[in-house]
Amino acid sequence: MDADQVWQEMRLHIEWAEGFCLCVVFTDQTRELLRLQQRLADAWQWRTAAITVIRPPDAESAVEHVFSALEQHRARLPDVQVPVWLDLCTAPDAENALAPWERARHHSVARLNEARSWLMRDLARPLVLCLPLHWSSRLATEAPDLWHVRAYSARMQSVVPVDPVPAQPVSSAPADGEAIHWAQWSAHVATMAEEVLRFRRLREALGDSPQLLRDLSISLERLGDAQREAGQGAQALEAYRESLGLSRQLREALGDSPQVLRDLSVSLIKLGDAQREAGQGRQALEAYRESLGLRRQLREVLGDRPQVLRDLSISLDKLGDAQREAGQGAQALEAYRESLGLRRQLREALGDSPQVLRDLSISLDRLGDAQREAGQGGQALEAYRESLGLRRQLREALGDSPQVLRDLSVSLDRLGDAQREAEQGAQALEAYRESLGLRRQLREALGDSPQVLRDLSISLDSLGDAQLEAGQGGQALEAYRESLGLRRQLREALGDSPQVLRDLSISLIKLGDAQLAAHQVEQALEAYQESLGLRRQLREVLGDSPQVLDDLAVSLGRLAGVEPDRQQRVVWQDEALAWRQRLVDGCPDPLAQSRYRQRLELARRLFESDRPLGDNPGSV
Repeated sequence: MDADQVWQEMRLHIEWAEGFCLCVVFTDQTRELLRLQQRLADAWQWRTAAITVIRPPDAESAVEHVFSALEQHRARLPDVQVPVWLDLCTAPDAENALAPWERARHHSVARLNEARSWLMRDLARPLVLCLPLHWSSRLATEAPDLWHVRAYSARMQSVVPVDPVPAQPVSSAPADGEAIHWAQWSAHVATMAEEVLRFRRLREALGDSPQLLRDLSISLERLGDAQREAGQGAQALEAYRESLGLSRQLREALGDSPQVLRDLSVSLIKLGDAQREAGQGRQALEAYRESLGLRRQLREVLGDRPQVLRDLSISLDKLGDAQREAGQGAQALEAYRESLGLRRQLREALGDSPQVLRDLSISLDRLGDAQREAGQGGQALEAYRESLGLRRQLREALGDSPQVLRDLSVSLDRLGDAQREAEQGAQALEAYRESLGLRRQLREALGDSPQVLRDLSISLDSLGDAQLEAGQGGQALEAYRESLGLRRQLREALGDSPQVLRDLSISLIKLGDAQLAAHQVEQALEAYQESLGLRRQLREVLGDSPQVLDDLAVSLGRLAGVEPDRQQRVVWQDEALAWRQRLVDGCPDPLAQSRYRQRLELARRLFESDRPLGDNPGSV
């Protein structure tokens, strides 16, 4: 494989790493190795801090230099998972076991093998180990413990004649946002499945040692991650459940050590994420609550270490997200406020590193979302403006990397939403236009990946909403039509996942609204009917969740507004009111219940004006 092929595979392991992640690259091609190093450096420049490159200056001091540099890296960045690039490829005397550099490699690798526990527990971040090509047949023998825990290994060779080695690393285009096609995700699922199978066989042969159980649990989590990205939600749930079972088994065997508790909390969060995506909101809430309890327990044991505080804030955010989806708005506000307090505490302790600023901006966005839903529009505007300021600060520091641009566009969209609600229409239009420009820039750079297309369609919808409110109906129609085209393209690529179907139904509603405003009633009716069909399909898959019922009521209300047949109109109206009544009756949160009741009463008043005297607009 060449550098590009190795990077496409290796980056997935590094980006998904929850702690120590060993990637081994065997090569004699210096230029290809420098290209791969540059790829990693480009990918990480926007995240937290620059990668650390360790390259011993001479053979005599190699072992001391390697471990001194590793410790300095860990001490400088104790709670940030910045990758380490360890280059032991200098090979003027390759394969001569008595020569200085080969002895240095042998001793360095042996020390790394002895230090496996330290690497996994204390270094706890991705490590790329680069060795000469002939070591591909030696490493498993000379460092069996290290080889056993590796996440990825590859033999890298150039596929074209190699020019003389340049004096400086060869620069390449930024690769952190490169589109990963679905065929590649499927291939990665297969790779992860092979890794799981390898650990299963080792378990059968060696029994349930704690390290082997943890290795298998982590491999199952990585398999689940790959399956989720490939759209295999049901399989991902199975992998996460099995991983969680192993984490519980380790807790029973080893007790409540910090590592055991954190591993268990991570497993619960991953399972909760997959459950939310599958529409299992109640189960996700349980998983997030248990994870939060474990992280509070870790804080009591370990104190206010940065990693402890960050983990706790993540659990609070996850719980808040699930609570919002379950209609528990007051509880979500409380979770988000606590999370924001932790993120401000981290900023005071660590300063304005990119990771700290990005985490803080995300917390501000979440709090603003919950405040808007609770009718606290002024506070939400303040939160969004502060978040946007942080995102602009990150762009100045890091440049136009894909992640920086996407984060900035998200903040602009949120601010525009709050400005529209505050009747600041001109400002909202300005924010949406800037966001749309950023997302077109991302599409040019990254191509038609699913995330890029979905983001672009969201920006087009938001701009269309503001244009429609500003009386720019023609422009709104253009924006909505482009957005709908993107959503249909996503359905063809990804199939009928719940997110795809709901996104498509939203685009159809928005297009129908613009068509109705343009007096295109027949076209609007077609759009609303297609949207209702998608939402009934979602109910079959997800059940009667608050979001599903609210979406159904919206589509039915839209149809009732354009249906030419009075008898059919009454049918649409009655069903819409029935779903809205169920939302009121079943909501446990007073704030959300009040919001649902207001929508119910508004719908009743609207429908009453369209019904003959004596009709009961609340019947089914």
